Amino acid sequence: MENITQDIAAAKRGHERKESFVTTSGIPIKRIYTPEDVADLDYPADLGSPGEEPHTRGIYPTMYRGKLWTIRQFGGLNSATATNERFKMLYQSGITGFAIAMDNASLMGFDPDMPQAELEVGVGGVSIFSLRGMEKMFDGLPIDKISTAVIQTMWTTCPHTAMYFALAEKRGIDLRELDGTTEGDPTSAACIWGSLAGGVPFRDLFRLCCDLVEWCATNVPKWHPVSFTSYNYRESGVNAYQEIGGLIASAIAVIEEILRRDRGLGVDDFVPHLTFHLAAHNDFFEEIAKMRAARRMWHRIIKERYKAKDPRSMSLRFHVQTSGSTLTYQQPINNAIRVAYQALAAALGGAQSIHACSYDEALSIPTEEAVLLSVRTQQIAQYETNIANTIDPLGGSYYVEWLTSEVEKRAMEFLQEIEEHGGWVKAAESGWLGMETEKEAVKYEAEVRSGERNVVGVNCFQMGEESFKHSFFRRDPQILEKQKARIASLRQERDNRKVEEALYELEDATRRGENVMPAVMKAVREYATLGEICDVWRRIFIPVGSKGGLLGASTR
Repeated sequence: MENITQDIAAAKRGHERKESFVTTSGIPIKRIYTPEDVADLDYPADLGSPGEEPHTRGIYPTMYRGKLWTIRQFGGLNSATATNERFKMLYQSGITGFAIAMDNASLMGFDPDMPQAELEVGVGGVSIFSLRGMEKMFDGLPIDKISTAVIQTMWTTCPHTAMYFALAEKRGIDLRELDGTTEGDPTSAACIWGSLAGGVPFRDLFRLCCDLVEWCATNVPKWHPVSFTSYNYRESGVNAYQEIGGLIASAIAVIEEILRRDRGLGVDDFVPHLTFHLAAHNDFFEEIAKMRAARRMWHRIIKERYKAKDPRSMSLRFHVQTSGSTLTYQQPINNAIRVAYQALAAALGGAQSIHACSYDEALSIPTEEAVLLSVRTQQIAQYETNIANTIDPLGGSYYVEWLTSEVEKRAMEFLQEIEEHGGWVKAAESGWLGMETEKEAVKYEAEVRSGERNVVGVNCFQMGEESFKHSFFRRDPQILEKQKARIASLRQERDNRKVEEALYELEDATRRGENVMPAVMKAVREYATLGEICDVWRRIFIPVGSKGGLLGASTR
């Protein structure tokens, strides 16, 4: 104790470059941390060994010593054919998981020949409107050996996932053995649902998300039917502890809804299949602490509140994506360094899979060169740095353990605030979540503008003129007309009578409050389009008299 006191006294001497130091989330940071800061830490109860309660140090006993994290690159460009070429390049480069980036029109539930889609086809990702597109996108790729993440909103979670399932069926793959993930989550939807679902109430979108969770539990048991994506929530502006507080609040909402339905599923029947998708922002130690805290929070809530018995229910499995919002169009090559540090934090935080953003994402959809560099960034981390040789190497650090507990405490307080506002769904519907997000985003931007928060190349170390030349990905200017031609051909070749019958069954199931997935699967197998399926729901869900903005009732 005398030596510790001497260390603290020595630390108090000397000039510091700032009056105070805080994390990105505003948590005050002391100059030095000692055993006194973690005196209340109980190793078995608060840390434990990897693979054991409360999973702070990792959810598997061997972690990366047994299996390295999955390199899952998010991608999609123009058409299914173009995306297939990109996926094949990535597969040959060594990625170990696919993730589909849909275009705006697909996320909105519109077909290319619908007027609302005219400016959105091929923007931000790949245009997928039917099973045929899914077939072309994965032509020649071994989906029985490498898992796929189907990334979309709650609005299109059922039809897009059904297209992937139908593809697997056509290849003779038993759905009970199919591995992969659907995003389509309420965490993301709370911050973007108004702009993508066009007048559809949040509660109806939430119903579709829960239908998929419920159906997969008995029909596609190895599939992860929702990935609660605090990544998008974080990118909208919230801080680190708000991110995981909101993440877990949204998962609680799904658990409560499935249990409320009382259709034969208990906690351990579906919770083991829930997964999570976190962000890795710039504050290196705070991000690692956040991931450790999230595992501990989840374990305690599932065990204590829901009395789960299956250890898998209490294990928070998560994917991490490096933070796109931290990438700058000024001096974009700097982004490669930001991404490397963020990916390192994700690995040290114990992620099960990682997407490393491409350095040019602030400029355009990533070029092939930039995507390859992102893959190599992760491979160098896996095979050259030796960070995977031991588990949770920062565990036991006085600072990291104190910060893990502090982030957890603040996240629990935020979770309690959400529950005081009625839980995740009501907090989203009331606008409270949006206001809290905006408040934090405005604060962050003000710190950048004032120079209080440094961003290299933006408000410090600027260059008057950048001499480096960068290539850009260009959207195919003919993509809209090409996709219109493809959908016209599809409608000529399919059995339209069977499509109409399937869509009628979908409408009937939706109105009756039944699980929509059996009807969606039937419609997709008959090559019903995304827009046709979503039109059924628009007629049912969008309130009479609602303009629905850009995304209101369709006109063909």
